[in-house]
Amino acid sequence: MSWVFLKRSLARANTRTMRRYTSYAEQLKAQLSQARRQCMDDNDRFSSSHLSSRMQPTSKDIFPNTELRLSKVRTYGFDYDYTLARYTDKLPSTIYTMLRDVLVTHMQYPPALQALKYDNTFAIRGLCYDRETGWLFKLDSNYNIAMDTVHYGREPLRDLEEVYSLHNGPHVSADYFKTQLNQLNDIYSVPEATLLADVIQYFSEHSIPFHPRYLAEDIRTAGEYIHKGDGISMSPLHSTIYLDRAPEILQMLSTLKREGKRLFLLTNSGYSYVDAGLSYMFGTKAWRDVFDVVVVGARKPGWYQSQRPFRLVPTSSSHTQPWAPVEHFEDGQVYAGGNLDSFTRATGYADRNVMYFGDHIYSDLRDPSVQRGWFTGAIVSELNHELRVIQRTSYRQLVSYMQVIEKLLKHSQQQTRSLEFTQITESEKDAFRRQLDEGRAERRRARWQLRDCFNSNFGSVFRTEKYPSLFATKIRAFANVYTADVSNLGAYASDFVFYPKRMTQAHETRMPEVDDLLDELLP
Repeated sequence: MSWVFLKRSLARANTRTMRRYTSYAEQLKAQLSQARRQCMDDNDRFSSSHLSSRMQPTSKDIFPNTELRLSKVRTYGFDYDYTLARYTDKLPSTIYTMLRDVLVTHMQYPPALQALKYDNTFAIRGLCYDRETGWLFKLDSNYNIAMDTVHYGREPLRDLEEVYSLHNGPHVSADYFKTQLNQLNDIYSVPEATLLADVIQYFSEHSIPFHPRYLAEDIRTAGEYIHKGDGISMSPLHSTIYLDRAPEILQMLSTLKREGKRLFLLTNSGYSYVDAGLSYMFGTKAWRDVFDVVVVGARKPGWYQSQRPFRLVPTSSSHTQPWAPVEHFEDGQVYAGGNLDSFTRATGYADRNVMYFGDHIYSDLRDPSVQRGWFTGAIVSELNHELRVIQRTSYRQLVSYMQVIEKLLKHSQQQTRSLEFTQITESEKDAFRRQLDEGRAERRRARWQLRDCFNSNFGSVFRTEKYPSLFATKIRAFANVYTADVSNLGAYASDFVFYPKRMTQAHETRMPEVDDLLDELLP
C-alpha cells in the first residue's frame, strides 16, 4: 500500500461525497463503503508483483537499525543454538514433549498431561507470562498490553476489565514488569509458552487449583533438567533429524577467514553437543579450523560480568589437563566457562572492532553491546514468515483499508466542529455518531484480520497494530542489524555500509516520490 494511493483514495472519496447527502451519517456511510470497494475488491492494485524487486525486502536481506560500516569489524563472533545451528521444525515439538514428560515423571503432575500434543500454531516468540494471573500476552514498545492477545490457558480472556482493573489501564508499570512477568524471548520459549497454556487449560477444565508462579518455575526447572548445562544433550536430540545441513554458513565463515577476519564461537552449549552438530551441518569434523577461539559452556548472560576462570576442554585430538589454569589461548584448543574480561585479555580483541551474532536478546545482544560496545547482529528466523505475509495481496489490502478508515474517521470527527454541523437536528447528530461507531467497529474488524494474517492468537512477532512489539523494540535497542539467517552475511562485501531506514514521526510527512525516483535512477 503506497502513500500516494492513500492520498488519492481520500481525495476521490471526498470529491464523490461532495454531493448533498440527506445527512452526515449517509455521507460517512458512503465513504466507508467506497473505501472498502477500492481497497478490498481490487486485488490487482495491491499485488506485490507491481513492485520493483529491489523495493521488496527478502529473507536474504540484512536489516540495519543503526549505520554500520563492516570495514570497522575485525573480529566476528557467533553463538551456536539458532545462530550457526539450523534446527528443523521437529525440535520445538520434541522440547515440548520432553518438558511435559519431566513435569509428570519427576514433579508429580497429573499423568493425564502426557496426552497433550504440541500445537505449533498457538504461540510466538516475544510473549510475556504473568506469574500472578497466568495470563499470556504481548506488550508493545510502550509497555502497553495488546488487549486482543491476552490469553488464559488456550482461550482469549473473556473479561478484559480484569486487565484494566489490575493495571488501571493497559499499561504495565516498570515494577510489575520486573517482578511479575516472564519474558519468553528465545525460540525455546515458544514450546514453553504453549505448554504453560495447555497445562493451565487442563487445570481450569478439571478444577485443579494451582498457582501460576509455581507452574512457570516448574517448567523452567524442567527446561534446566533437559539442558543439563550441555546444550540439549539428552538423546534423541543429538540426532541429525533435528538439524539441517548448512554448507553456505561454512562458506561464509571461510570467506571471512580468507579476508583476514578473526572468528570465535561463544556458546552456552557443551562441546560434545556442538561438535556433533557442526560436524554434521558443515560436513566435516575439522570445523574448528575455521575458528580462532572456541568457548563452550559459557553460561551467558552471567559470562559478561562473572569472574569465573576458563578451563581446557578435553577433545579427541588433544591431550589436556582440564584442571590446569588457563593463562592464554592456544590454537586448536577448546575452552569452557570463563568471562568477558579474561576473554578480552587473552585474545586482545578490541571492543569496537568486534561483532557478535546471536538469537537471544539478553544472552547474546544486550550485554556485549551495552557493556563493551560490541557491534551485534540478531538472528530472527521468524522473518521468513513475516516477510511472506506482508507481501501478500490480502495483507496489503487490509493495511490500506484500515488506514483509509482512520483518515475518514479523523476527517468526519473534525466536521463536528463546523457551523453547518451545529445546525442539524439532534437525531441527525445521533445517527452520525452511530455511523462513527460503525466505522470504528469496521476498523477493529480489519485490525483483527491483520493480526490473524500472522498468528490468530498473538499476531506478528514484530508489531502490535500501530506500534512495534516489545520484542522488536529490544531488537532495535540492542542489535545493530538483524536478519533471518547468519549465512546472509556472506552476500555483503567486507567494506559494506548499512544505512538504517529514516523513521517518520507523527508530525512529519512521508516522501512518496523516493521510490519513483529510484525506479528512474536504477536500471
